[in-house]
Amino acid sequence: MNPTDTTTTNTTAAAAAELGQIAEMIERGALRGARARLARLLDTTDPAARLLLVRCVEALEAEHPTTMLAELRREWRQADADGRALVEACAPSAERRAEKTRDAERIARANRAKDQVHAARKSRDLTSRRSAPRGRRDPRAVERDSVARRYFADRIDPVEDSNEPQHDDRLDYDLAAVPPMRGLPCVACGVERSTADQRRVNRDGLCQDCREDGTPGIAVPDADATRKVMLTARCDYIAATSTSPAERDARLRRDWRVMTKADKFAVIAWRDAQST
Repeated sequence: MNPTDTTTTNTTAAAAAELGQIAEMIERGALRGARARLARLLDTTDPAARLLLVRCVEALEAEHPTTMLAELRREWRQADADGRALVEACAPSAERRAEKTRDAERIARANRAKDQVHAARKSRDLTSRRSAPRGRRDPRAVERDSVARRYFADRIDPVEDSNEPQHDDRLDYDLAAVPPMRGLPCVACGVERSTADQRRVNRDGLCQDCREDGTPGIAVPDADATRKVMLTARCDYIAATSTSPAERDARLRRDWRVMTKADKFAVIAWRDAQST
């Protein structure tokens, strides 16, 4: 026998044995280890056999055994004697083929059952109500809407500028669940103050928590100061403790929403004095 043929036969036998080990690892589900072992095997085989090894492993990774056997048979018919030895090393035993077939059928039945349950739930969730398609708004109308919002953001709505409650037959359940704020909020944190904090003896404008934390409040010069003086001092405090004009205006608008008409006149007078 030619020494070259003997070497080739030994190499093919070793590759077939190694491929058989890789096939068993794939059957156990150890795909990462099988691919790493295949990479080492490809480094030791000749270029002609490398492509066949890769195709055999891809066939072994097929989900259904029928697909795997069909691909292995096709490779076996197209290969030479050495290649057929490699393909035969991948062929699973009859018992393993029957077991894989049973597993595949069991998985297929389970998937069909899940699909049927999902389809039944989806049909129950469907509704017969159809809404008319919403058309696109005119860009000019959108721009006019935005301009109006920007205009009224810093201005008083003449309808809302009243101490009388607005009567509306329609009930907003979200707003109805939230009680209106009683009096001015805490000048520091902005939360609603308790009835005790709103008494005249507590003229610092703070809530109980901010007062206990040592937060400085409004400084009112006289004990008998009028309501206008107290509101002016509150506006001065807000202006002094705000980091920007935008923050100042936002805090003033927050107070504005719960003020009476007389209080609003005091704030307007303070604002006019700042402009001069």
